[in-house]
Amino acid sequence: TETAPPVLYARGDLALLDRPAVAIVGARNASAAGTRFARQLAIDLAEADHVVVSGLARGIDAAAHAAALDRGTIAVVAGGVDVPYPPE
Repeated sequence: TETAPPVLYARGDLALLDRPAVAIVGARNASAAGTRFARQLAIDLAEADHVVVSGLARGIDAAAHAAALDRGTIAVVAGGVDVPYPPE
Protein backbone atom coordinates (compact mmCIF):
# COMPACT_ATOMS: atom_id res chain seq x y z
CA THR A 1 0.00 0.00 0.00
CA GLU A 2 1.04 3.56 -0.64
CA THR A 3 1.39 6.02 2.20
CA ALA A 4 1.26 9.77 1.91
CA PRO A 5 4.48 11.64 2.71
CA PRO A 6 4.52 13.61 5.96
CA VAL A 7 3.33 17.18 5.60
CA LEU A 8 5.23 19.91 7.40
CA TYR A 9 4.54 23.60 7.36
CA ALA A 10 6.84 26.43 8.31
CA ARG A 11 6.09 30.06 8.99
CA GLY A 12 8.61 32.78 9.74
CA ASP A 13 12.37 33.00 9.25
CA LEU A 14 13.31 29.75 7.53
CA ALA A 15 17.02 30.61 7.83
CA LEU A 16 16.74 29.50 11.47
CA LEU A 17 16.52 25.94 10.18
CA ASP A 18 20.13 26.19 8.98
CA ARG A 19 21.52 26.88 12.47
CA PRO A 20 22.35 24.24 15.09
CA ALA A 21 19.28 23.62 17.22
CA VAL A 22 18.69 22.40 20.77
CA ALA A 23 15.29 21.45 22.15
CA ILE A 24 14.25 22.60 25.62
CA VAL A 25 11.04 21.03 26.89
CA GLY A 26 9.60 20.48 30.32
CA ALA A 27 6.69 20.75 32.69
CA ARG A 28 3.81 23.11 32.08
CA ASN A 29 3.47 23.66 35.82
CA ALA A 30 7.16 24.33 36.31
CA SER A 31 8.76 25.47 39.54
CA ALA A 32 10.33 28.91 39.77
CA ALA A 33 13.77 27.28 39.88
CA GLY A 34 13.02 25.18 36.80
CA THR A 35 11.80 28.23 34.92
CA ARG A 36 14.91 30.23 35.85
CA PHE A 37 17.14 27.35 34.76
CA ALA A 38 15.33 27.04 31.40
CA ARG A 39 15.63 30.79 30.80
CA GLN A 40 19.37 30.86 31.53
CA LEU A 41 20.02 27.74 29.46
CA ALA A 42 18.13 29.27 26.52
CA ILE A 43 20.09 32.53 26.82
CA ASP A 44 23.40 30.67 26.90
CA LEU A 45 22.48 28.53 23.90
CA ALA A 46 21.24 31.53 21.91
CA GLU A 47 24.44 33.43 22.64
CA ALA A 48 26.36 30.42 21.28
CA ASP A 49 24.31 30.79 18.04
CA HIS A 50 22.05 27.80 18.67
CA VAL A 51 18.35 27.98 17.93
CA VAL A 52 16.09 27.02 20.82
CA VAL A 53 13.33 24.63 19.78
CA SER A 54 10.34 23.91 21.98
CA GLY A 55 6.65 23.14 21.98
CA LEU A 56 5.38 26.63 22.81
CA ALA A 57 3.42 25.37 25.84
CA ARG A 58 3.29 27.28 29.11
CA GLY A 59 5.96 26.62 31.73
CA ILE A 60 9.46 25.53 30.70
CA ASP A 61 8.73 25.77 26.96
CA ALA A 62 7.44 29.36 27.21
CA ALA A 63 10.37 30.41 29.43
CA ALA A 64 12.88 29.03 26.92
CA HIS A 65 11.20 30.75 23.97
CA ALA A 66 10.89 34.08 25.77
CA ALA A 67 14.55 34.07 26.82
CA ALA A 68 15.88 33.32 23.32
CA LEU A 69 13.28 35.19 21.27
CA ASP A 70 15.58 38.05 20.21
CA ARG A 71 18.00 35.55 18.61
CA GLY A 72 15.34 33.30 17.10
CA THR A 73 13.40 30.30 18.30
CA ILE A 74 11.49 27.51 16.61
CA ALA A 75 8.12 26.47 17.99
CA VAL A 76 6.80 23.02 17.21
CA VAL A 77 3.01 23.04 17.28
CA ALA A 78 0.94 19.88 16.94
CA GLY A 79 -2.26 21.58 15.80
CA GLY A 80 -0.78 23.43 12.84
CA VAL A 81 0.54 26.96 12.34
CA ASP A 82 -2.95 28.45 12.55
CA VAL A 83 -3.98 26.65 15.78
CA PRO A 84 -1.67 27.63 18.64
CA TYR A 85 -2.14 25.61 21.80
CA PRO A 86 -2.32 26.60 24.55
CA PRO A 87 -3.72 29.96 23.39
CA GLU A 88 -1.62 32.07 25.78
